[in-house]
Amino acid sequence: MLYYGIILALVAGVFITVQGSINSMVGSAMGVFGTVIIPVWFQAVILTLLLFFNGAFMTQISAFKEKGSMILWLLMTALLGMGIMISITLSFMKIGPLLALSLIVFSQLAISMIIEHYGFFGTSVVPMSLARLGGLVTILIGVFLFSKTR
Repeated sequence: MLYYGIILALVAGVFITVQGSINSMVGSAMGVFGTVIIPVWFQAVILTLLLFFNGAFMTQISAFKEKGSMILWLLMTALLGMGIMISITLSFMKIGPLLALSLIVFSQLAISMIIEHYGFFGTSVVPMSLARLGGLVTILIGVFLFSKTR
């Protein structure tokens, strides 16, 4: 099961990099907001069609009725998703994929460390340690070295 999670994380990294590069190219030609809105529209249409043919979806919808506050969290993730697409697209356009993704990974790890340290959003508590902070500093040094090659 661990390998499955590792493979999925690596695939997600590939998807993020390729999507960001494509969005940067398209964003330069037609603007960032169109580059963000059109794929979201396509995603909504495709997912709606997939869910229409999935009987388990109605069961999941009724679970939302019981836990109404979850809708607000999902709205938050939708807004975060828009922010992700806009910020990745703009950062790729301004500083290139390598430096942008290096900074993205650094910020993801730093925030993940804080989330795990305090157990936010129901995650297991994993205290900060010198080893984890050292890893974060090492990544920051790598980001600095990547920035020197520009």
